[in-house]
Amino acid sequence: MLFPTSKRMEQLNQSEMSATAVASSSLSLPRRLSRRWFRVAVWALWIICIIVSLALGWFYLTPQGTKLRGIVAEAVYTSKQTKYTWLLVGTSGVEKIKENFQRQAEANHLAKQDMSLVKVAAPDPQHILTPSTLINVEDIRGETYVGKIMYIKDPRLIHVVASHNPGGEKVSNIATRKNALAAINGGGFFLTDKTDDMVGPEFEGVERIMHPLGIIISEGKLVSGDNEAKQDIVGFTKDGVLISGRYTYEQMKKLGVQEAVSFLPRLVVNGKPMITEGDGGWGVAPRTAIAQKKDGTVMFLVIDGRSIHSFGATLKDVQEELLKRGAVNAVNLDGGSSSSMYHRGKLITTPSGIAGEKPMPNAFLVYNPAHKHGGYVYGAKQEKPHS
Repeated sequence: MLFPTSKRMEQLNQSEMSATAVASSSLSLPRRLSRRWFRVAVWALWIICIIVSLALGWFYLTPQGTKLRGIVAEAVYTSKQTKYTWLLVGTSGVEKIKENFQRQAEANHLAKQDMSLVKVAAPDPQHILTPSTLINVEDIRGETYVGKIMYIKDPRLIHVVASHNPGGEKVSNIATRKNALAAINGGGFFLTDKTDDMVGPEFEGVERIMHPLGIIISEGKLVSGDNEAKQDIVGFTKDGVLISGRYTYEQMKKLGVQEAVSFLPRLVVNGKPMITEGDGGWGVAPRTAIAQKKDGTVMFLVIDGRSIHSFGATLKDVQEELLKRGAVNAVNLDGGSSSSMYHRGKLITTPSGIAGEKPMPNAFLVYNPAHKHGGYVYGAKQEKPHS
């Protein structure tokens, strides 16, 4: 039997030590990586905390931040997240916003509309407008927004249609149901929980009940609302003149109002801007508005918002867009996630809601002049179905 020499033993010991060192190094590598990532995470957390602290300091302690905070607070107050407004401006700030809105609302309806400023030409049965000649759509763009504006040459082809569903109905669905060429969302609403006594097929799948604000008049008939109280309305007379202001139902009947919903504020009255100071006080958000030029042409305006491609617009922005296009009268409609415009079978704006287009209590529809609902204006006969 051969025994290793002392030199050989030394070599074996060195080999074992090297192997042990390698094994130890391999075991400690994950620990070193873990410590390194921990240090990186700590530094990243510190940087985030510093950035957030600086941003909050700017947002709450600087004049510029305070101004922006006020704009955001107004937008939140006019959205369905009203209850969170105090986080931005405190309870006293919320009261100031509320008082400002009430003051503006009272002042807004005082301007008396001169109905003679708009002249709608009589319909010519020999020259019936076609879908292509009746409607024209163009893009609009501002510093913080993009949107669409639609021109409708004959206002008598515009009608208010209410939802058939107690939970509301999407504008595109209302338009499809009525075979309309175009549509925008109309008046405001509030929601309540469905109660146990609400049974029947119309309530299937409905979780919350949608109640329209104010009044709805369609084709001269009262669809919903108080027929005695004064309401802030926007609609059309039988002559196709856009009318806005605060009226009772009886007053509206005397004025020949055929179509109407409730919303505010008025943006333009008799060619004059209603917002002369500030930006309108409703913050920056998606917008819907309706206006009319002196020749009777109606403008539907919808501005996208709350997204990367379009942050939104103030009421002053909307007012200016309509004024420079010749608006004689203009009214703000329900905005935010309600804002949507439909044309020739599809939405042409982008609703801001997470789920996309949302149900609404009513909509302004544009009928085809050669079809049943629009034909009465021109005396056009409905086409008979092919046998």
